[in-house]
Amino acid sequence: MAKREKAIKDKVLEKKDRVGFILDLFYAGIVILSIAIIVKLIHIQLTYSVDPSVENIFRPTGTKRPETPTRGAILSEDGRILAISTPMYQVYMDCAVRKDDFKSEGEEGAKKEKEWKQLAKELSSGLSAIYGDKSADDYYKFIISKRAEDRHYVKIGGPIDHKTLKKVQELPLFSKGSNYGGLLYETMDTREYPYGSLARRTIGYVKNNSRTEGKSHIGIEGKFDYELHGKDGFEWLRTADGKKKVRNTDSTAVKAVDGNDVRSTLNIDIQDIADRALRNQITEDLRVSGACAIVMDVKTGAIRAMVNLQRDTTLAGQPLQERFNLAISQVGEPGSVFKTVTLTSLLEDGYVKSLDETIPTNHGYVPGGYPHDDHISQYERNTGRNDITVKHGFEISSNYVFAYLATKYYGKKPQEFFNKLYSYRLGEKFDFDIDGLGTPVLTPPSNKEMWSETTLGTTAYGYSAAVTPLHLLTFYNAIANKGIMMKPYLVEDIENDGKVIKKRGPSVLNNICSRATADTLTRALMAVVEEGTATRLKGAKLTVAGKTGTARVALQASEKPKPHDGYHDIYGRKKNQGTFVGFFPADNPQYSVLVSVYSKLSLGNFYGGTMPAMAVREIIDNIYALTERWSDEIGRKGSVPSMGKKESVVADGITPDVRGFGLIDAIYAIENNGYKCSYEGTGHVASQSPAAGTTIKKGETVTLKLK
Repeated sequence: MAKREKAIKDKVLEKKDRVGFILDLFYAGIVILSIAIIVKLIHIQLTYSVDPSVENIFRPTGTKRPETPTRGAILSEDGRILAISTPMYQVYMDCAVRKDDFKSEGEEGAKKEKEWKQLAKELSSGLSAIYGDKSADDYYKFIISKRAEDRHYVKIGGPIDHKTLKKVQELPLFSKGSNYGGLLYETMDTREYPYGSLARRTIGYVKNNSRTEGKSHIGIEGKFDYELHGKDGFEWLRTADGKKKVRNTDSTAVKAVDGNDVRSTLNIDIQDIADRALRNQITEDLRVSGACAIVMDVKTGAIRAMVNLQRDTTLAGQPLQERFNLAISQVGEPGSVFKTVTLTSLLEDGYVKSLDETIPTNHGYVPGGYPHDDHISQYERNTGRNDITVKHGFEISSNYVFAYLATKYYGKKPQEFFNKLYSYRLGEKFDFDIDGLGTPVLTPPSNKEMWSETTLGTTAYGYSAAVTPLHLLTFYNAIANKGIMMKPYLVEDIENDGKVIKKRGPSVLNNICSRATADTLTRALMAVVEEGTATRLKGAKLTVAGKTGTARVALQASEKPKPHDGYHDIYGRKKNQGTFVGFFPADNPQYSVLVSVYSKLSLGNFYGGTMPAMAVREIIDNIYALTERWSDEIGRKGSVPSMGKKESVVADGITPDVRGFGLIDAIYAIENNGYKCSYEGTGHVASQSPAAGTTIKKGETVTLKLK
């Protein structure tokens, strides 16, 4: 019995040992497998990459959706909106909405389809009333035909604003929502210009608000696109049930930052005045191909108006449109308005000390091959004189006078003359707030290929040199500003939510002449208006100082110029550029102004003293009516001065007292008493010589100093 129990016990122990051994082996295997798995996982983490073809099968693709910022606005100087982005909406329709569902419902579905089409008919009437591009019947046929074609995305009409979109959403069928009515729409930013074509070329444009290559950059919109555009954003989308795209919250997203606003220097009222004045002068004359006008603030160089009109020859009636920025891009020979530049140099260098200096007339001929000046021949016939003052030569715009003076004083050192022109910034392109400013062209002696014996003299009276209208006005503005040349500019500052974040504003280009020279030039320019080629401006609401200029325009090869004559075609026709440039009020200048008119090929003549001067007069008279500053304000206390005409009546042989008079009244009083009058400066009479009450003979001269 004991043996049997022992045998059983040994057998059990043997079995336990075998099972334990097996379990130990199994455990060891598990441990080894676990270690292998862990090693493999580490290996995968460190080295393994999924085959892209496999990854695309098991992982839904993400879609990057850009978010476009709202473009900033362009403002006038007083904050009125010149350009702004507004949301517009393009409506689409799922014409096949619920069509398959209705088919699967048998007779009940057929009834629902009939009801849907009845609502579509009512919808068509509403769409016709809102859009006006199709009749109600045409809209209904259009929708039903697209439903028959199973079209799910059909464009309806053109872009509409939010107010109109709300009306569309309330129409029959559409009011039942997109799952039954099929209404879909996309939002888009649209650039609006509240003042239409006014300053359109200066304000400019970009093709869209996306920062893509190859788009056009024009005007303020183009040059300041980096400020107006803002910063693009984006978000990632993933595909959800029903193939719908929803935002992937596991991915990064960047919110778009809206653009900044740009405050321009433009005064929309003055812009409108200049635009209308120019159109009034040139619209009816189909010989005119285009024209430009600029109004600038004298003290700062801020441009208050810039008008550019050209005829669109592709349209019937050839309407005038803002198609090309002539004011900054048109580089051409300026003609007689350049004589002021020459006179400035002569005065500054001390070669001409007084406008009353005389030079011989020489029958209008300057030695060296210059053309004859008919103005001088007429002057000799009318006066019987063989000399002429510098002032009168300037008034009648004599080419002879300025060719004579230039060759006499600069003939042996012409580079000295051209150095002056470069110091006036008339030989270079300066940095400007919009792209497209043309580069002036001068022909100095160092240009051996172009320099000739007559280049100095012809440059002196406005040929052999080419400048833009903006360069020319910048020079005249400096005279009005007592010799300080301000840099013209169009952008005052950059703003965000009304807060100025980048201040721009006035800057000085150069000091071109002394105050005394500027005053003398102003006197000469006033004489042109009072007695010379710009008398159409005499009697304007504000006193004007300025100069006219007429220049032939060099023809292109396609216009078939005559051999050895680049200004006439084979039929003898020519192109002209007529210009008036100056400033007002002459005694205390606030604005400088330029108008240039360009003709087509024609046998006629266009002069700066006609259409340009008349346009300037209209601009001045309307600015006078617009601006309160020209009216003297009466304080709360004080006496009202007499409104009668101020007169000076004295006994014969006694000098009248004209101190405090305006120039015109002073000249009248002196000449009416039998004396001659000369003056210098601008403003009112500050002193006179001989003094008031002095006994002088008839015919003697009274000299006035104006301040």
